[in-house]
Amino acid sequence: MANQKPKRSPDHRETLAALVNRHLAERGWSPARLAAESGLSKATISRMTKYRTKEEDGIYRPQVNAIQTIALALQLNEEETLQLFDAAYPGFLVWRECIRNGIDRWEANEILYEKGLPTLPIGYE
Repeated sequence: MANQKPKRSPDHRETLAALVNRHLAERGWSPARLAAESGLSKATISRMTKYRTKEEDGIYRPQVNAIQTIALALQLNEEETLQLFDAAYPGFLVWRECIRNGIDRWEANEILYEKGLPTLPIGYE
């Protein structure tokens, strides 16, 4: 299987927004407080906490270091941090499954494709 784009990529922004907002609510924090505690911009936090479906908003994909920064600012434990990463990058769940079960890149691509996620580059040998 060549590196393929899924026919329809799932939109996990809603899951990420709900998760970040839940952590904020549990702490009684506002998005502005998270911005201050994390050092990220208010705009970045807003894009993460507000799920928008309008086409002109585009699809926001946070950088890995933004997720790391938020996890540290919120003082999330390991499980909570993994949930945050899984919400931001649903492929992480598949990658961990592949590592645990010794799945090769071909099988990994089949799983990713079936879940509507971008596949890994295979290249030619």
